[in-house]
Amino acid sequence: MKTFDNLAAMRACLPEGACASTAAALATMQDHIEGPLEEASFTALFGAPAYLVEQVEDLGAVWSFDEVAGRRMSLIDAASGAFDVAEWIDEGQFARFITIESAEGGPQYLVPRNVADQSKFVCRSIERLHSPP
Repeated sequence: MKTFDNLAAMRACLPEGACASTAAALATMQDHIEGPLEEASFTALFGAPAYLVEQVEDLGAVWSFDEVAGRRMSLIDAASGAFDVAEWIDEGQFARFITIESAEGGPQYLVPRNVADQSKFVCRSIERLHSPP
């Protein structure tokens, strides 16, 4: 799994469509960022870096807020609607998951379509978050 702590690092590795949501969030915080927007630390601003899931096994690090027997569930374990953000971005080329875990925010996980298609839990989790109760 790759880790990115600023927009410049994300853009060096990912297509612009996968970075657009993060760039938009940073733009709303521009008055609070010293220096270039592209170099602003995700950890300082959002409380955590962004992650690129590179293989199915990496989904074990994408934790939802669902718990079983006191243990948080990951996308390798089960589908979950217990994310703050679960959506397709970049015209469906990436799934994006966010859990807001502090006042600053929380981790963002980007799952490329080729990895998402290998796990039924990615698509089902997005569907669960967006389905009516």
